[in-house]
Amino acid sequence: MTIKPDPFYDRTLELAALDRAWKRRGAGGQMLLLYGRRRLGKTFLLQRYFTAGVGGDEREKNHCYFLAEQSTAVTQRLTLARQLIAALPSAGVVAEEIAVSWNALLRYASQQSQVRKKGAGRLALILDEFPYLVAQTPELPSILQAWWDREGVHSSLFVVLCGSQLSAMAALGQESAPLFGRFNAGIFHLDPLHYEDVAAFYADSPHYGVIEKLLMYGVFGGTPRYHALVDTSRPPAEEIVTLLMQPRAILENEVRFLLGSEQIRAPAPYNAILAAIAGGETKFNRIQQLIGVERGALSSSLRTLLELGWIRRELPFGERSDRRSIYRVADPFLTFWYRFVAPLASALQFSDPATVYAAQVAPRLADYMGWSVFEEICGQWLQRNAQQRLGLSVREMARYWSRDGRTEIDLMAELDDGSFLFGECKWRTERVTRLSDLSALQAKVASLPDARWRDKPNYILFALGGFSPELQQLAADPAERLFLVMNTDLVNGDR
Repeated sequence: MTIKPDPFYDRTLELAALDRAWKRRGAGGQMLLLYGRRRLGKTFLLQRYFTAGVGGDEREKNHCYFLAEQSTAVTQRLTLARQLIAALPSAGVVAEEIAVSWNALLRYASQQSQVRKKGAGRLALILDEFPYLVAQTPELPSILQAWWDREGVHSSLFVVLCGSQLSAMAALGQESAPLFGRFNAGIFHLDPLHYEDVAAFYADSPHYGVIEKLLMYGVFGGTPRYHALVDTSRPPAEEIVTLLMQPRAILENEVRFLLGSEQIRAPAPYNAILAAIAGGETKFNRIQQLIGVERGALSSSLRTLLELGWIRRELPFGERSDRRSIYRVADPFLTFWYRFVAPLASALQFSDPATVYAAQVAPRLADYMGWSVFEEICGQWLQRNAQQRLGLSVREMARYWSRDGRTEIDLMAELDDGSFLFGECKWRTERVTRLSDLSALQAKVASLPDARWRDKPNYILFALGGFSPELQQLAADPAERLFLVMNTDLVNGDR
């Protein structure tokens, strides 16, 4: 019997899309492309759907799951052949017979799926870590394409190509690729979890209120595997030290593993770039000056990190020129690692990790969360809740900073009615947000260069410390176009 996965968080859209494609009637074969960064739960998502079901249907679905390894092409085919025969048995057929070529393997899969008992339904053929197969057999996408057009699309197979090497997987769906147009079940790019879905890992724990849940997102990001490692019966500080900072911690070598898994053979410049950006140097020229590499080499490394999804390039709201772009580390886990863990590596080897954390990390967490993480959390909240909770439809959203650097606005968004929304994100917990904070934001908006932005502006304030009675009274008047979001609004179930 197949082991079913543990309790599952979020991914409802992906599960629903899988279910629609699986149950599509009279559509013949289906092919799906699923990719995303490592540790985001791609395999777990497939296990969840094919072994535990969705929407009340908990029946296991017929499937053949093959996890490719970095081995020879002959070994890869033989291993898959054995698994195919186990899923689609045929009297007298041995693995060595159909492992002679990919054409023989695929032909066996499509032919045997057709002769199964009537009513048996689809069978999923899941090829995980697909780039490992292509590395040994570069012509495999072309072989798949020819087989699919000839047999696969007419069969009852549900083929899933899954992988973590982002550029290689994304290239499979491009117009110039052999498999272009064949992914009739869809192309799924699996993103990190939303901060609110991360909070579900910490539900019902007395140690984790709203602030602690947001902090854990700021430390471990949207990667479900990391949060699954946390023992929620222990306080956040103890778990951060245990998982990240003490000798032989479970995640001690995680960043090295991630770099190595992307086949980056010379990690030094990438480590330097990530450390610079995580430390606050977000402009190209400042990064170059800090790490001391040639301009062309830095451009190449930044391009690689962008393709991997490790960093993102941001422009101020309304700007289209790349000359004003800045760089941010895309994953809070990586930001935390390069901002705190990596610089303290020596101290952690010769001092008590809990003491190092208390002296050199804990006092700086508020600045860290307020610098970038809380802005990201507020942006995610707005994307998910603006329509339902505020009655606002957001077209476009970004941070804003002026050319002279004097004006910065945490969130700026264009709404469907043509007006604009301006937001400030206050991580501080020691005092409430007051009318003076709103006035400061209004003064920034009044200085903006585009008259359209200043016409009938809307304001939104996010504040963990709450709001003064005067500000709440003002927000109660719809004519003021002011929205207030406090800590208990940020996480469902925390009231």
